[in-house]
Amino acid sequence: MKFALYLVIFLLFLFQSSSNCSNLIHQSCREASKNDPNLSYNFCVTSLNEAASKSKPPNNLEDLVGMSIQLTKSNGTNIISIISGLLKNSSSDQYVKACLQDCFDLYKDSLSAIEDAMVAFKSKDLDTAAIKMSASLDDSVTCEDQFKDKKGEMSPLTKENNIYFELNVIALAFIQMSR
Repeated sequence: MKFALYLVIFLLFLFQSSSNCSNLIHQSCREASKNDPNLSYNFCVTSLNEAASKSKPPNNLEDLVGMSIQLTKSNGTNIISIISGLLKNSSSDQYVKACLQDCFDLYKDSLSAIEDAMVAFKSKDLDTAAIKMSASLDDSVTCEDQFKDKKGEMSPLTKENNIYFELNVIALAFIQMSR
């Protein structure tokens, strides 16, 4: 009997924690999307709810900033793997390979900027954190734009660059909201 009571209490606590997390994500994404036209409310909520289901759910805006920065870093690491695969398996022309190599280098730099942003955020240096996340955001745009320099060339990374851009926008917006 006691076990059943403890189980019910535990499940209620778990449900309440999950509900608080979801409310925090919805409210924060709503506020951030009001202030930034580049931020999609639905993308924000979907991305962060998925991330929260795989890690420790955020309890406050500070946790949410950390989670969004980590999510962006994880996505960037995945993109580097994708680029590596494209470079190894690509029968593309030299122009595309050069662009992919540039993107690889840009994303490596971007991940370094994200690490710096996380360190700055944890030490409450919000200006530096915002500058570093902005630099990371610019790298995905630069990667995408270089493919457009050659008429008719299409980037094989458009989807990845767009997602990375949006994740950076989310983290940057949450850093700004922390001020």
